[in-house]
Formats: sequence, structure tokens, C-alpha cells
Amino acid sequence: MTQKKQAVMNYLFSERAKTNLITASKMLALVEGFKGAEKSGAKKLLTIFIESVQSELGEGYGKTGQAEFNNASGLLDNAKQFIEFDDFEKAALEISKAVTECTTPAQNSWQVLSENELV
Repeated sequence: MTQKKQAVMNYLFSERAKTNLITASKMLALVEGFKGAEKSGAKKLLTIFIESVQSELGEGYGKTGQAEFNNASGLLDNAKQFIEFDDFEKAALEISKAVTECTTPAQNSWQVLSENELV
């Protein structure tokens, strides 16, 4: 695969992952405020959403070989455990770290795309 094609793939997977992780972070902030059965149900839905993001991260890792996607998925495993035990502050930190992981491939790709006048 050419360097330009690789950069496009890395950038697309990175940006999609970051968007979904930001959504997860916003959802997390809402879940924290719920009570009782609503909170329990919201936590389950958030966990399902995070697992969907992890699936995309796995696809990104498989297609690009960028270890950062795999690292981000591991951080989301941590976040799910913190959510289970109502430690929303630590879950938010793990999601934030996952966003940072996904930023690196995007930054590197942006440079290649910019140098080739594709952005």
C-alpha cells in the first residue's frame, strides 16, 4: 500500500474513533447523574456502545497495523470496569487516554497528507 493510501486509512480510522470516544465521554457524564434502574440501564447501554467502539478500533488496528488503536481498546476495557463499579472519574480518564492514543495516527497522517497537498 502506498504511503498516501496508508495515511488516508490511518486518518479516517483515527477521526472516527475520536468522534466515537468523545460521544462515549459525553454519555458517561450523563450516566453519572442517573439513579436506580435508569442508571443501571444507562450503564449497560454505554458499555454496549463502548464495545462497538472497541470493535471499530480492532478493525482499525487490523487494517492499519497502528498499535495505538489496540492500546485504546485496552484502555476502554479499563473504562468498562470502572463504569461497572460506578467510578466514573476513572472511567472518564481512561476514555480520555484512548482519545490521546487515537490522536497520534491522525497527526502523523495529517503531515503526510499535507505534504502531498491532499488536505
